[in-house]
Amino acid sequence: MKLLINEDWQLTSEPHYRQAADLWYVKQKEQDWLRTNLPCDVHMPLIEQGTIAEPLDADQCFASEWTENRSWWFKKTFVLTEEQLCSEQMLLQFDSLDVEADIWLNDCHLGHHRSAFYPFACDVKGKGQLGENQIFVRVTSGLEHYSENDLALIREAKVVYENEQIRHRGDHRRGMLRKPQYVWGWDWGPRVVTCGIMGEVSITCIHSFHIRDIHVTTTRLDAEDTAAYLQFQLELENLHPFQTLETELKLELLFMGDQVQIIQKDCCLRSGLNYVTIPMKVPDAKLWWPNGMGEQPLYVVRATLQTSTHVVEYPTFSVGIRTLQLNMDKIPESQEERSFTFEINGVSVFSKGGNWIPADAIYARVTDAKYKALLSEAKEANFNMLRVWGGGIYERDIFYDKCDEYGILIWHDFMFTCAKYPDHLAWFRDEVEREMDYQTRRLRNHCALALWCGNNENHWGFEEWWNETEAADFYGGAVCYNDIAPRIVQRNSPTIPYWNSSPYGGAHPNGTQAGDTHHWNDCMMHPDMERRITPEEYDKVTAKFVSEYGYIGPCRKASTAIYHNGQKLDRESKLWQLHNNIFEKDTVLAGINKHYVDTVHLEIDDYLLYAGLCQGFMLAYSLEAIRAKLFCSGALFWMYNDCWGEVGWSIIDYYATRKISYYFVKRALAPVKLLIREQDGMIQLTAINETSTVIRETLEYGLVYYDGSGMEAHEAEVELSPFSREVVLQWPSPSYPSREACIFIRALSESSEIMPAILHSEVFRNLNLPDPQLQVSNIQVIEPGLTRCTVSNKAFAHAVYFGLDETIQLSDEYFDLLPGEKRDITIRHGEIALIPDQIVPRSIILNHSEGGL
Repeated sequence: MKLLINEDWQLTSEPHYRQAADLWYVKQKEQDWLRTNLPCDVHMPLIEQGTIAEPLDADQCFASEWTENRSWWFKKTFVLTEEQLCSEQMLLQFDSLDVEADIWLNDCHLGHHRSAFYPFACDVKGKGQLGENQIFVRVTSGLEHYSENDLALIREAKVVYENEQIRHRGDHRRGMLRKPQYVWGWDWGPRVVTCGIMGEVSITCIHSFHIRDIHVTTTRLDAEDTAAYLQFQLELENLHPFQTLETELKLELLFMGDQVQIIQKDCCLRSGLNYVTIPMKVPDAKLWWPNGMGEQPLYVVRATLQTSTHVVEYPTFSVGIRTLQLNMDKIPESQEERSFTFEINGVSVFSKGGNWIPADAIYARVTDAKYKALLSEAKEANFNMLRVWGGGIYERDIFYDKCDEYGILIWHDFMFTCAKYPDHLAWFRDEVEREMDYQTRRLRNHCALALWCGNNENHWGFEEWWNETEAADFYGGAVCYNDIAPRIVQRNSPTIPYWNSSPYGGAHPNGTQAGDTHHWNDCMMHPDMERRITPEEYDKVTAKFVSEYGYIGPCRKASTAIYHNGQKLDRESKLWQLHNNIFEKDTVLAGINKHYVDTVHLEIDDYLLYAGLCQGFMLAYSLEAIRAKLFCSGALFWMYNDCWGEVGWSIIDYYATRKISYYFVKRALAPVKLLIREQDGMIQLTAINETSTVIRETLEYGLVYYDGSGMEAHEAEVELSPFSREVVLQWPSPSYPSREACIFIRALSESSEIMPAILHSEVFRNLNLPDPQLQVSNIQVIEPGLTRCTVSNKAFAHAVYFGLDETIQLSDEYFDLLPGEKRDITIRHGEIALIPDQIVPRSIILNHSEGGL
């Protein structure tokens, strides 16, 4: 029996000097209480009541900084019944408290809690009373507990930024706190320091026995009879201190509502904890695959435990049947290099996708609808992996449920990033151990979970950033990543691989011989601007798995206007720079200038268009370049989503609106893909087939003139094996006028969904592109809110777009069309009215004399 206590709370604040001993004072307080529901960051009711303005709009984040310097007090009155009070155990649980908290029930101090990353739980049997009960919680953002003396060994936290526009982001003290590290500010986010009750509060009443936990693993797949072999490990508890208990356990596996297997077992429970292991054979098993490689069937597990008088049910949950391995074998051609390849059901996976950060600077207010929207958009963009970055949070259950459903593997950092951590302190190690134990148990049944990783960039920091600092020989945090984490992962989820850090592997933590690499210094973070804005630099990648790199671009105009909150869009303003990534450093303008037009006097609409295109083709080219490296097994760009509106790394903005770059990434990550590159005087075609079926195609390849006046083409028959990535065709590089023509390859069958591959020899601003004479035809309303059309052209068209409402989702946009090509486009406009006359395709035609459209 579970009682949720999430509604009708009240909140007030006091100075920090009102400590836990001052509960009496707060209880007497009659004024200045705000009503709220949970989860609740203290910013949320303050915004709702008009006490503060929305911190993420304009420069209003500065006006709410006072909230981090107060103590915040929650109270709640609720009712307990006689039945609840008669239970053997009454477990009061706060799923997440951010961060330093004291909790009372009926004036009884239950304890102090100092982590947002695992629950506060307490048996309150004997502390509750019939009728009304009252909970009080005091919570603070946490920094007030730590002085400069506490920071003697860890003050070199890397992420601290200051300038006139952003004022101050980052805090050297953050390493002392087990809470999201990004809330102090990052290059891509403001300082909005979270504080509050961030999850559900509940009381679970337990009568004499219960099922504490179930762990499911796939132990073996049998290819001959398509059976799968599962193992269930159940943790059962008998609360009687000195008597055994006769029970019957029933374990069911269901698929689409039908019973697949049922196992019943008599269990004599000892007092306290009992462990039961049950093997199960699943005939004709439906295997779970990553997105693009197959389906994502999910089975339902149902378990009950009963005596002659009482039945308890474990909450039903879903599992996917799949095996998982991380292949780190030596690469045959080298004695020093190793693979870093995830294998699902024995098949190698090229991991493709992006890095995930919390979806709001105030993370408690992210809705289920927003999680679903962001993750469905990742699936639509052909992602098969997201990396949960170590400066954020362990996400809510819906995040992992949707990743299971959508086939998105999860590389999961533990929550440590860009700092030394005080693991020389026993209390800190204890906190980390509780956190890791809880999260690895909580998430281990998710088929999407592919890796636990110790931290973000701290091993790299040991090597490069902190090796000449005051405490250079103190590897703060290494005990967490090198001892505690691998031990707990092995104990709680031994089938999930563990990796110490990201990046990590080889002699240098950010080397390319083994493991994963953050590919920043050779491109986007290189001091030479030309290196940052030249996509061909990514053809030089030698990493075995690229887990971070990126390129910056703006939101669309409507989103940009939202966070400007009525103020003029002016790229020279302090407000624009506040919402501009710290590492941008004129890279966006340099990219526009190189690839499209001169940037002097560039209007805001043109800036947003060209900057979006630059981010798009830089990400697309780099993803394709990395996918073409047969020795490399992953490309995760930085970053997928955003926590506020800004000119930044993401391809989908804070408002869950697609940026221009979204469409480029979607095409680059297509599960069936043709990639062409020029190398050593040869044109090389790499063909990718991530599906489980053989693909046979006739390909046309060669040279095509932009004006459609002619082509020099050949044909080749190819067969692409299932789950394959290989070079299938090479031919000598032709000599041609580079401004007038390009190299291309395309599938000839009309039913083919394989997109053409195009290789230009000049930047876009140097191409002689004529009017493509775009046309739209076959406009059909498929269903309310869904329209389909066909776009065609006479000459080459670059970046075909429609200029519709920016929240409308198209199957493709900002795409190139070869002369005479057709493309079917689906327009999902929902409740937005759309008439045929609005569907007008446009493309980029540069006026070289004036440098405009």
